[in-house]
Amino acid sequence: MELKITTLIENQPDDTGKLAYEHGLSLYIEFDGKRILFDTGQTGAFADNARKLGVDLSALSAVILSHGHYDHSGGVPRLLPLLTAGTPVYTGKGFFDLKYKRLDPVLSGSEDTLFQYNGNPFPPDIFCAYPVSLTQVDSPFLQLTSRIFLLGSFPRSTSFEQANPRFFVNSSSGFCQDDFPDELALGLLTEKGLVLVSGCAHPGIINMLHAAADRMKAPAYAVIGGTHLVEAGTERLEKTLEAFRELGLSRIAVSHCTGRAGEERIRNTFPNQFIRNNTGCVFQL
Repeated sequence: MELKITTLIENQPDDTGKLAYEHGLSLYIEFDGKRILFDTGQTGAFADNARKLGVDLSALSAVILSHGHYDHSGGVPRLLPLLTAGTPVYTGKGFFDLKYKRLDPVLSGSEDTLFQYNGNPFPPDIFCAYPVSLTQVDSPFLQLTSRIFLLGSFPRSTSFEQANPRFFVNSSSGFCQDDFPDELALGLLTEKGLVLVSGCAHPGIINMLHAAADRMKAPAYAVIGGTHLVEAGTERLEKTLEAFRELGLSRIAVSHCTGRAGEERIRNTFPNQFIRNNTGCVFQL
């Protein structure tokens, strides 16, 4: 049973220079008879790349939006008119929360605490204008097929992967830390083991891998997508690499918010497992 994941857009340019790239992530997944779009990047450029790569977005089996940050959901207004009526769209509960990032006072030039909006660049009712089937997932485990699973509600089981203190949600009671209850990942049960597809891994990529392996009762074989190691210190990065080794990962195709330094450290540590997952990359099993 073949798995094929095409990176429609990512931070880094493709090898030919013919595709658009941006700070964002969008993956096209073909597996178990399904065609799934995982995230939509920051703008609608992923759709232009899809056309150039021969991907028909009107024939999608499902759309998954990993969390409510602009660099993963920004292409939604471009996507919705392309979808066939009834196409399932999955988000996590909390996807429509007003999400912000706290700015560094030195960089913002202010002694006051300032917040920058980095949530969805569209109103929640945008989905009402199109005949899609929107589902907000509020469970740890949702089976889409016998081999495809939506995963959420990730416990923080490691000591080194704690909530990022710079991310907040603005509610009626004011700003509070964002624990990302809306974060969804995709678990693909292949013949070689579990492949975890991650958007940004705000709950921690190791926390998510452990939860996925436990829930799906399968060893982790590969991880693809974002890991948000871009702001990780040396200690967290080294402990993440140690955990990758303990998990016995055979393929590590991480990118986007992993950061250049993190990618290079992973590449140097796992030269035989690392895959440069830039725009246009095709991952196959």
